[in-house]
Amino acid sequence: MKVYIATLPNGFFGSTGCSWQSLNVSKLSKLLNYDTEITTINDLTRMNFNPDDIVIYTSSDEENIRLYLRDVMYFVNKKCKILPSYNMLLAHENKGFQELLRTELDFGNLQGNYFFDIDDSTLSVPKVLKTISGAESSGVFLAKGKKDISTIKSKYFEVSKKRKIIKLQRRFKLKGSEFSIYNYRHKGFNLFIEQEFIPNLLNVFKILIFGDRYYCLKRDVREKDFRASGSGLCKSVKPPEEVLDFAKSIFDKLDNPYASLDIVQSEDGCHLIEFQGTNFGPFTLFNSSSRYVYFNKKWNEEKNNKDLEENFAYALNTFLSNN
Repeated sequence: MKVYIATLPNGFFGSTGCSWQSLNVSKLSKLLNYDTEITTINDLTRMNFNPDDIVIYTSSDEENIRLYLRDVMYFVNKKCKILPSYNMLLAHENKGFQELLRTELDFGNLQGNYFFDIDDSTLSVPKVLKTISGAESSGVFLAKGKKDISTIKSKYFEVSKKRKIIKLQRRFKLKGSEFSIYNYRHKGFNLFIEQEFIPNLLNVFKILIFGDRYYCLKRDVREKDFRASGSGLCKSVKPPEEVLDFAKSIFDKLDNPYASLDIVQSEDGCHLIEFQGTNFGPFTLFNSSSRYVYFNKKWNEEKNNKDLEENFAYALNTFLSNN
């Protein structure tokens, strides 16, 4: 078995939280317990792999790079194992795929739907509507009734004035059945998800997981704000065991070396808002005073070394040794 670390063509490897800072790939390579070679994502398409080889890569918040990775890694994934998994690549910056995956694997304790036509949304109000991309609290809306939905529809699901004129012309030129098909095609679509609204949030937690190490920050909800993220009001805390247990139950299903989870607590228990398995920021790792490891059927608190490359290497070594 050989392990390949695939960077961007310029040697950049994300997951540092800043677009101008790269993970130290040489350090990561030395910390892995396997024969390792550093390459680039462009080289992957020309390489011959053995089925037991491993390709380690990261996604990007730059859309064109991310779409390129989806195409390339689809074929690499047929030849050998890739880390993160292809599911995690599809879920990155894509709340729609996250919604489909949480339904498929049955985790998260939160009702939701993915749609491209707002008229196909099914959850009753109040509910939360989200664009499928967007960091922190951007693209997140609370729909309390028909007026809110109408506002979102007019902003995100309307066609241009030019298209409206063309549709009017088509109405007089096409047969009724033909115009019905054409009209639907240009109805006005966008990719959105809806999630059930959780009132009276008690706590919001950002959980980063590297192997069996769990790092946590508690984030306060802004006053009179329904959104679970974006406040910037974070502090290092010892999370309730209920939150750690919930995070572990999700991570066990993701089949990935590392993950970032946004978890909220309410009177009805814990709920997963969003997750990422690649290219997530390490802010929680750097600002947590402790980490939590589950062994001997209990959560044990350890001191945080705040070493990003060491934690990535630990997660990868742990995952590969267990698989």
